[in-house]
Amino acid sequence: MTEESSGKAVRHARLRWVGAPLLLSGLGLVIASVYAAFTGGSGLTVGLSLFGCGLALASFGANHDTAMALAFASRQSDLPEALSDELSKELERDRDGVVRGTAVPMVGIVIPFVAVAIQVWVAFRLFGNAA
Repeated sequence: MTEESSGKAVRHARLRWVGAPLLLSGLGLVIASVYAAFTGGSGLTVGLSLFGCGLALASFGANHDTAMALAFASRQSDLPEALSDELSKELERDRDGVVRGTAVPMVGIVIPFVAVAIQVWVAFRLFGNAA
């Protein structure tokens, strides 16, 4: 079980970085939707763009917390050195949070897809009728 947890920890540590480009695209959509709202666009689009941007942050957070919880659970197995070092630093910073953390791998996998879907929907609402 610990070797499987180790592999999952590495996967979620990598997957959390999907949140960075999602955050950038989300911020761009927020700016575009606010501009559109000031020029007669929908306030609903602003809300959806904020939601999509927030899900980008949630994507990073859920995968980070899952990676740390799985890494802590498999700390006796062969974790990559970088992840082991990160776990040590995280334990120094917030030991209770890591020890009590619960791994939710499905949430970590699903949130980026939901964030992409919301951001695509917002982009279609903003730019879909331009063609």
